[in-house]
Amino acid sequence: MRPWNVGLLILIWIGTSCRTGRNPYSNREITKEELGYHVAYLASDTLRGRLAGSPEADRAADYIAGELEAYGFAPMGEDGSFFQPFEIVTELRTGKSSSLTVAGSALDPGKDFVLLSSSSDTTAGGQAVFVGYGIDAPALKYDDYANVDVNGRIVLVLRSTPEGDNPHSAFYSHAPIRRKVGTAASKGAKGILVFSGKELRDEELVPLTYDNTLSNYGIPAMSVSRSVAMSILGLSSETELDRLEDELRTTKRAHSRATDSKVELRSDLEVVRRTTRNVIGFLPGADPVLKEEVIVIGAHYDHLGMGGSNSMYRGEPAIHNGADDNASGVSTLLEIAQKLSTEKENLRRSVLAVAFSAEEMGTLGSRCFLDHPTLELKRMVTMVNFDMVGRMKEDKLVVHGTGTSPGFTDMLTRANEPYGLKLTMLKDGNGPSDFSEFYRKDMPVIAFFTDIHEDYHKPTDDADKINLDGQWKISQLARNVIMGLTSDSVKPAFTRVKGDSMQTPRGFSATLGIVPGYASSEDGLKVDDVNPGQAADLAGIRKGDLIVRFGSKVVKNVYDYTYALGDYRPGDKVKVVVRRDGQEVTLEATLQRSKRR
Repeated sequence: MRPWNVGLLILIWIGTSCRTGRNPYSNREITKEELGYHVAYLASDTLRGRLAGSPEADRAADYIAGELEAYGFAPMGEDGSFFQPFEIVTELRTGKSSSLTVAGSALDPGKDFVLLSSSSDTTAGGQAVFVGYGIDAPALKYDDYANVDVNGRIVLVLRSTPEGDNPHSAFYSHAPIRRKVGTAASKGAKGILVFSGKELRDEELVPLTYDNTLSNYGIPAMSVSRSVAMSILGLSSETELDRLEDELRTTKRAHSRATDSKVELRSDLEVVRRTTRNVIGFLPGADPVLKEEVIVIGAHYDHLGMGGSNSMYRGEPAIHNGADDNASGVSTLLEIAQKLSTEKENLRRSVLAVAFSAEEMGTLGSRCFLDHPTLELKRMVTMVNFDMVGRMKEDKLVVHGTGTSPGFTDMLTRANEPYGLKLTMLKDGNGPSDFSEFYRKDMPVIAFFTDIHEDYHKPTDDADKINLDGQWKISQLARNVIMGLTSDSVKPAFTRVKGDSMQTPRGFSATLGIVPGYASSEDGLKVDDVNPGQAADLAGIRKGDLIVRFGSKVVKNVYDYTYALGDYRPGDKVKVVVRRDGQEVTLEATLQRSKRR
């Protein structure tokens, strides 16, 4: 049956039976019908994009747990359940005690100002100083702070850059608001107000969203309306404000100046936390010895809800169903789990099936699982991951991690013989999904992926676009690989892959050769991994170090590190200060050329 017709059948089933939360099919084989049913349910509008921490994501977790239980998997979460709960930040709000006063007049939160995510809960007051775009870029011979004294004052800053938000502009890396806040604090400013230029007047106030870190720079930071900016600057019309911006862009030089306005800021950033859950099921192996070793099969089930900062869509909020990302991975996980349960007498090693939450927020679910494992880590011998496996074209399949154990390439080649897929085998175990967290724990990994497409992180990633024929082939191939992993008498040996990986931001010419920790709660950048033979390794930087300074720049999070790295070129020597065992250690690294240009 063609995928579209299968989809129609599935939609009929959804209307009649998915309210019960159980798969209506009883076939114990891997079938396109069941793959499609799981995708259509998880990617239906009723689950509203499965945003981690939402009731709809909990419904998806319940569904997955129900399926695993029906297959005969034992609960391996907490308290005898299938679930491992953990807390995440889901929202930031401008707290009730936040305030902004300009020339003695109190302004309205939500209308005149909102807090920025990098705001510190403190108060500040003083003379306002306009500093253009708030950029200090020595390499570009541009400095908005050159001829003004901002020490102890409040800076007023334009969003964007002198060349707009053009990603090909040399100024582009200076556009992020978090970078502007950090720069202002480093110059001695006591607070910062950011306003939108004419191109962004439809979004006058910057949406207050969580950006995977609660770090701040010790100063209150607010987004203000254009009318507030006009008042501070002493301008009488938006035409004058537009003319000021035009002058900055035309001349590409600073026009900074002190104003006559006194401002008072009070920041009260309200952090909303909710609980989400990993889903974990266990299928014991049959061999009396090898059953103590475990193959982990995993996929994340969360997506973007109504969109948010990770969305590639720029229209009004809309449900992001995430059929490929990653209902396809979960459906593959479930179908393989069901098939394995029917042949458990042939499984020598045990199998642990894990559906992760909060992957879209920075692989938080897999981090939680590995930091607080519900089964001993030393028992886990390989992790197999499924993320975006539903949009295969021309029989092309990407497989990450083939170099993380010596026999993986040959094993995959043999398992693929019946299906003839065109495999792109990537040796590295680092990548933008949960498998990377297992690799960083020195575990061999295999990760299946059918590549990015035009609907990635958009509301158009819907179930009717899934290639069920291709997904079925991938599921069969992966099942054969997993059966091989469970039956081989020799445990897969772990190999750390040399070479450049996902640690270098796209477009940067220089690399330090680390894998940053995106979800660390400490001030600084946690080094999750160090690539052998690269700059960090040669300089003596170790896995687990906390980078707190890079050159002249203080590093409080991954964003600060990225901004600092962008100022350097291959061959540059840079002092890197790391915190290790409670002590600060200064090292010197010679940056190397990134392979990701």
